[in-house]
Amino acid sequence: MSVRIKFYIKVLFLLLATISCSKENLSSNSDSAYFPLSIGQSTKFDIERTIYSLSSSPETDHLLTLQVISDSFKDIHEQQVFKTMYYVQENKSEWKLDSTGTSWHTLDKALSQENGRTIVNMCFPLTEKVMWNGNLFNSNGETMFRAVDVGEPFQIGNTIYPNTVTIIRQDDSTLLSKNKYIEIYAKDVGLIRKEKVFLQYCNPSDCVGNGVINTGWKELSTIKND
Repeated sequence: MSVRIKFYIKVLFLLLATISCSKENLSSNSDSAYFPLSIGQSTKFDIERTIYSLSSSPETDHLLTLQVISDSFKDIHEQQVFKTMYYVQENKSEWKLDSTGTSWHTLDKALSQENGRTIVNMCFPLTEKVMWNGNLFNSNGETMFRAVDVGEPFQIGNTIYPNTVTIIRQDDSTLLSKNKYIEIYAKDVGLIRKEKVFLQYCNPSDCVGNGVINTGWKELSTIKND
């Protein structure tokens, strides 16, 4: 395949991704209920985090986090922006403020600030395998997010969420590494599960492909229903 053909295919792919997130395609913004925003909204998560290293056995920690939308304001574009406070609790200690962030809706997107970067969390309407550039509004390289299992039920513990969507931000695996970042959102609830995995596997010829972890970490966050 020639370089020119590859270029035109890439341009067409990006155009289709942009069109899928355009206002002209919006029949309804009801999908924004997957990413609800209101003052006073709070969500608690159980987090299990495991760190791998060559020098020691894997270390696993458990903690609780609490996200509370504490306030809202209008930015210079008259866009309503919601402020979120993130609290952490370890070993049943007192809640400690860990960080703050902001989130907001436009007619066809749900966005948030993550580590100082604007991320396009969702692109409406959410349809099966719709794709968009999650880094559209920051200087990081293009990263295509995609939606799958739109409208499917998902169970956590004894709680069944009848209407969810899975957002795949990254899911790359090779014989030498595994990188995964997947979120599940429930309608009228928001985020209910998040899985992040970044691992490097053993690469000598005697263990490559056997899943032997050299270094890295993985983190699983699940909503806690008290």
